[in-house]
Amino acid sequence: MSNNNMSKIILFRGKSGTGKSTLSNELGKRLKLPVLHKDDIYDSVAGFVPEHDLRNKICFEFLYRFLQTVLDSGATIILDFGLNNTDGVRSLKTWVEERGGELKTFLCTCSNETTWSERLAERSVNPLPNQLITSLSELKEYYKNLKTEYLEGELILDTVEEIKSLVDQAEAFILEQNNGLI
Repeated sequence: MSNNNMSKIILFRGKSGTGKSTLSNELGKRLKLPVLHKDDIYDSVAGFVPEHDLRNKICFEFLYRFLQTVLDSGATIILDFGLNNTDGVRSLKTWVEERGGELKTFLCTCSNETTWSERLAERSVNPLPNQLITSLSELKEYYKNLKTEYLEGELILDTVEEIKSLVDQAEAFILEQNNGLI
């Protein structure tokens, strides 16, 4: 079982436009925890590194080094990172646990395709470097061969629900899993 000194990585994952950033930011405010957005790293290097694959490699390198620091300090952080490949999530979970930490995951979904389409379309007005997909049809094509599976112990959050309700659910899930200790 968890103890108060165990470092926790709270991961919000899911496809583009499903509300990961909104939810992670709101939970971070409520719990007074820092939020690391993978896209912030990506967007920061975009002006210096033109290749998408190299940008992602830099993101992963920084991310894992930073998470090692979080784990070494016994801290807790919220991580906003698409990580749709379930093997990637399992690998991150193993990596965190091998270093004495705990990974709590939330899979963000959006069951209303109209809402999801609107969110993606908003990005097309002024897209950031990592907001390459700005329509639901592009997104479906991009992810057509990827199965995003629910992982055991993961909470699924359908972001068509009210934000307060979703943050309440996320907070309760974390507190329940940690005997009230963050």
